[in-house]
Amino acid sequence: MNWLNLYVQTEYSLLKSSIRISELKEFAKANNFRAMAICDENMAGVFKFYLSAIKANIKPIIGLKVNIHTFRDVPNTILLFCKDNIGYQNLLYISSIQEIEPSKLTLDFLLQYNQGLIGVIPSDENELYHLLINNDLAAFKLVFSEYKTVFPSIFFGLDLQTEQAHRNFSLVYKTLQSLNIPCVALHKTNYLVEDDFEVYLTLRQISEGPKYQFSLKEANSSYLTSEEAISLYKQYPELISNLDEIIMLCNIRLDIGTFKMPQYDLPGKDSFTYLSQLCKVGLNKRLQNKSTIDVNVYRKRLLYELDIIKKMGFTDYFLIVYDFVKYAKKNGIMVGAGRGSAPGSLISYSLGITEVDPIEHDLLFERFLNPERISMPDIDIDFADNKRDLVIRYLGEKYGKDHVAHISTFGRYAARMSIRDVARAKEISPTVLNEVLKYFPALENSLDKIYESSPMIQKIVQENDEARILFNLARRIEGQAKHISTHAAGIIITDKPLTYYTALREGMNGIYQTQFEAEDLEAIGLVKIDLLALRNLTIIDDTLNKINQQYRTNLTLNDIPFNDKKTFQLISEGNTTGVFQLESSGMRNVLRKLRVSQFIDIVHANALYRPGPREMIDTFVRRKFGQEKVEYLHQDLEPILKSTYGIIVFQEQIMLIAQKFAGYSLGMADILRRAISKKDAQVLQQERDRFVKSAKQRGYDEQIGHTIYDYIVKFADYGFNKNHAVAYSMISYQMAYLKTHYFMQFMTSLLDQSLGSHHTLSLIINECRKENVYVLNPSVNNSDLRFVIVNNKIYYSLLGILGIGYQIASAIVNERKENGLYRDYVDFIARTKDFLNQRLFENLVFSGALDEFGLTKKQMIEDYENTLHRVNYIELFSGQLIPNTKRYEEYSFAIVSEKEREVLGFNLKYNIFRLYDHEKQKMKAINISELKVGQYAKILAAVNKITKIKTKNNDEMAFIDLYDETDQISAVCFPSKYLEIIPKISEESIYIFDGKCDTREGKKQYILENVYMLK
Repeated sequence: MNWLNLYVQTEYSLLKSSIRISELKEFAKANNFRAMAICDENMAGVFKFYLSAIKANIKPIIGLKVNIHTFRDVPNTILLFCKDNIGYQNLLYISSIQEIEPSKLTLDFLLQYNQGLIGVIPSDENELYHLLINNDLAAFKLVFSEYKTVFPSIFFGLDLQTEQAHRNFSLVYKTLQSLNIPCVALHKTNYLVEDDFEVYLTLRQISEGPKYQFSLKEANSSYLTSEEAISLYKQYPELISNLDEIIMLCNIRLDIGTFKMPQYDLPGKDSFTYLSQLCKVGLNKRLQNKSTIDVNVYRKRLLYELDIIKKMGFTDYFLIVYDFVKYAKKNGIMVGAGRGSAPGSLISYSLGITEVDPIEHDLLFERFLNPERISMPDIDIDFADNKRDLVIRYLGEKYGKDHVAHISTFGRYAARMSIRDVARAKEISPTVLNEVLKYFPALENSLDKIYESSPMIQKIVQENDEARILFNLARRIEGQAKHISTHAAGIIITDKPLTYYTALREGMNGIYQTQFEAEDLEAIGLVKIDLLALRNLTIIDDTLNKINQQYRTNLTLNDIPFNDKKTFQLISEGNTTGVFQLESSGMRNVLRKLRVSQFIDIVHANALYRPGPREMIDTFVRRKFGQEKVEYLHQDLEPILKSTYGIIVFQEQIMLIAQKFAGYSLGMADILRRAISKKDAQVLQQERDRFVKSAKQRGYDEQIGHTIYDYIVKFADYGFNKNHAVAYSMISYQMAYLKTHYFMQFMTSLLDQSLGSHHTLSLIINECRKENVYVLNPSVNNSDLRFVIVNNKIYYSLLGILGIGYQIASAIVNERKENGLYRDYVDFIARTKDFLNQRLFENLVFSGALDEFGLTKKQMIEDYENTLHRVNYIELFSGQLIPNTKRYEEYSFAIVSEKEREVLGFNLKYNIFRLYDHEKQKMKAINISELKVGQYAKILAAVNKITKIKTKNNDEMAFIDLYDETDQISAVCFPSKYLEIIPKISEESIYIFDGKCDTREGKKQYILENVYMLK
């Protein structure tokens, strides 16, 4: 006789259970359960559950809680368990309907999808139970017969979790026996052990509010062990023995790991032949303008790649990707040069999927697709962020709504959110909450690590009961599933209807969303493609459109040369605001050090400027300019590392070293690279033995074998994917080229994409000023919804004005287009009064949008109501409106400046920094952009953000984000200066600071020594 908790809900029934699948497996193993079940309100966790059970050699029983829709206003829940794979697929479909169209879930509907399913009536959650305890036997028989018709294999679940259930049990059970209805013990389970009840209750309080009243049943919903179950149901042993029948009936075997490749529709054609033809035509087109290459090298590489793809069965995958990339390009959707490992494929380059020539840049195909490690190809594609959805819509239309879906991801509790939600649920004092959070580090970490590293938090938790409850409960919900969201990029395309593999929920833009997460879908073997939205591609696309519109040209990215000296000069000087991957202050510093003069320098910068490799930047620079000798551990490393001055920069170099010294194929070398990067001691030793042995067989000394192996292990974490670095560096260069040669158009597009970020807009506008390109205040006669170029000047967007949303801005522009320019202040009021209220009118005035009418801001605002009244009077009685000739003095500079900053987010015309020019000169303060590393200097700057933290010694210090009209910088106030400076300053205020410019992790940092208040 085997005990089985059938009605187990997990964390995937969001905030209704504290049970995690990993914990459930361990609990089942510890209690020697032969089978374990879950029965959530959805199917989101079932695949993880299935894998977990199989690996533990425990039989998985998969169920779904279904709410049946009837005309009777009574509870009608049934638990459905799948007997076989057909039942499993039916559950996937039923769960999808429950999420998308729950009103369809009638018994008649379920009759169509009942095959392979067992039904279990969960006592008090179904009307049948209530009919029994009310002794309405006739009605019970009628309703039960309906259920029995739909689910021939049906059981009645009974529990003893409440006093009421105990009282009703005898009557209910005897009646069911007399009707020959099989019964099973059904113990609803929402937490594993009694000690977890408080965690469960906290989750319910988070969901329903702190006043949530739990039921007696909930208070008895821990997971019963076999001993507890047998003791509880000792008078009714058949309720447990009947579970054996369910365990015996449920036998699913899911197909895991085999690729489910959708076929590319080619009626009457062989897909591989078609792919080969496309590649050959595409390659010939690519090579037309390459006069110095060996065509045979390209053809040989293409045939090699085609052969591998055919053997691995990925022909249709490449055709699918080729097709939607072709669609995007044909329809004016900007596509990235490449991403991840795909640029290492000549097939991808030939098909137009990527724009990177892998042979020209010495890229390895095996880094992308390893013939010795069977795994799905991974081609991630970047699209302009404003048009990505068009590509997804195309996929839905081409392959069918039932074959394309977004992917779900579960938001989980991190440390800070755990603390906040528990505090709200348990009504913890705000004082205690703030006191705990005050000592949290700026960077997110686990609660255990935060506790270990903070003596102050330890002190608070140990001395304050509320804090102890707060912290302990937050620890226990940390990592728990909190909500469902959509994967940022992932899309799946299936060969069979989606519900053959996964349950669904409603998605975005008419595309379904899977209930399973990405790792589950990939384990099943489905095709997952990441379609990413890249803002920088929108900037490039918009810039090209502006250029072509203004100069009546047809410039494309293909026209941009990769050897432009002016572009390299801009990059080497660090003038890279708005340039993809190159705009941080630390990266600019690296670019200056490298004195970028060729494309590969950008690739090196992108690969080196990361945690870890940053340590090697100065060595790399010294070696590049002959200030340090380049040395190699062995002379055979020179051909591999010469281009990077004896330093391993790329992962591909590790692969080439393994090939050279140990004779590995590139496929084997890639497997080695992956293995050693995991830093597993046993694996490292196994790989060492194999590597050294192979090196000896190739004639290398054993010690050299060990030395080289240690060398590649050391740099395994440092190496960057060269395929990715080259592709992204192409985007960097292209943006830099456009900025160099089409500065105004580039900056206008950059401003458009930065709308809403006032600080960023301010920095961009200041850079424009340096180049004598002027960004003017909004204008009702020149501005549009976006930033526009008029007569070689950039006009600010109407949407950038406080309160002016899309509808109002469109109305202003459309009125102007339909009926001509606004002639004057009165004409503007007359034509916009129907959609523009006084508050928004004043925002327009203070933004400068009406300056062209030649009146002071004070006059326009003070005279608004009088003018509106006269406009309405003239419209009513006809006649001619005579403008008011009364003159008003302008508001003070301070008021106009403050109001402009209020409505635009910063000062465009009435720059607040101008008010302090005298003090700045008097104090000999300089601009942030003029700061040099090692320099002591005063700066006039505004405070954007103050982040206060505690050191390990419990001393207070702070990081302050500062900015002026030229640049921004991160400042640090150490404990020794904290009390002298921090209490005196506040965010969004301006001061003169004194300090030293230093560097931290390659970025400039300003160390505060003093602060001076301004009048």
